[in-house]
Amino acid sequence: MNKTIFITALLLAVYSASSQALHCYVCSTDTNSGCSHPEQNGISSTLCPDTATHCSTYTVNLYDDFPNVVRQCKSGDYSYGCTFSYATSTCACDYDECNYVDNSPITASAAAAKAPILLTLFTAACAIFLSFF
Repeated sequence: MNKTIFITALLLAVYSASSQALHCYVCSTDTNSGCSHPEQNGISSTLCPDTATHCSTYTVNLYDDFPNVVRQCKSGDYSYGCTFSYATSTCACDYDECNYVDNSPITASAAAAKAPILLTLFTAACAIFLSFF
């Protein structure tokens, strides 16, 4: 009997934790210049609607001194990470406060650019090592 109560309580705790709404930064540099770095500028995250599936950051004029940044809660299908087109980027993530400055397109693109190179080097090193056996 105690085991059943414990398992039921555990399942309820896990379910209630997983059904909590997402917190995202919601702002735009059009109306608040601090949106470019929300954590550093004291902007608090916002509780998203229950229908939100992810946080997003949309940046226009990426390489300009003052890019336009829009951070928001979003619903629907998405691809985790960032996509780029000329001087525009769109980033999506799915955990609390993930659309802050360190999740910027520049940081993400630098990491994405290094990944194939590192994989190639690792594969080459493994092939060289295995060739001795």
